[in-house]
Amino acid sequence: MLNEPLAKHYGIDGVYGRAFRPVALAPDKHRGGLLSHASILLINSTGGDSHPIRPAVWIRDRLLNDPPAPPPPNVPSLEETSSNFNQLSIRAQLEQHRTKEACKHCHRNLDGWGLALENFDAIGRWRTEVQKKGGDNSAADTIDAVSELPGGVKIDGADGLKSYLVGERKDAFARSLVSRGLTYAIGRSLELGDQRVVDEVLKEFAADEYRLQGLIQKIIMSDPFQMK
Repeated sequence: MLNEPLAKHYGIDGVYGRAFRPVALAPDKHRGGLLSHASILLINSTGGDSHPIRPAVWIRDRLLNDPPAPPPPNVPSLEETSSNFNQLSIRAQLEQHRTKEACKHCHRNLDGWGLALENFDAIGRWRTEVQKKGGDNSAADTIDAVSELPGGVKIDGADGLKSYLVGERKDAFARSLVSRGLTYAIGRSLELGDQRVVDEVLKEFAADEYRLQGLIQKIIMSDPFQMK
């Protein structure tokens, strides 16, 4: 759903007026789904630039129900790992950060998720270059959004990440969606006894070809919701 101001923000031509309407998206626009939605990209940025670790944590936590462990105490920030920090690209910063023993395990399982989204800036606009840090304002680095996920899976940018999640992690995403939907509906955290309900709703959700309307109905009819 787009109107003219939002279409301009996303770089999509041919949409006029302030009324929202469905718009067919060409593949080269790299849009569709939560991962390319400006609101999601903004909340996982610094406000001034993208920040690969924030969307990586968000994907692991919210989409896959697999939140990473918090960083150990006394781990230096990216800025503290190198004297020439301001001259490094974000990919180079993270590569250097991973050389530290206390950092490499967590970042090996995180960085690839966020680097795949580096073609989006802090407010969700598509970009192919980013201004060099600490140098000539006219100089720019070409963005490399090819990344490696845990297990050695190679993906190419946002489109590759979306394809991987839909194709290879569909079950994990569906379980996360059911769990979070039920949590929201009953207004409390899930308990051990609720996992049976999650399993039942998930099975019915899959049989219904993952239709969201059907999922909402199944959650409403579940025992935890009916007896809350």
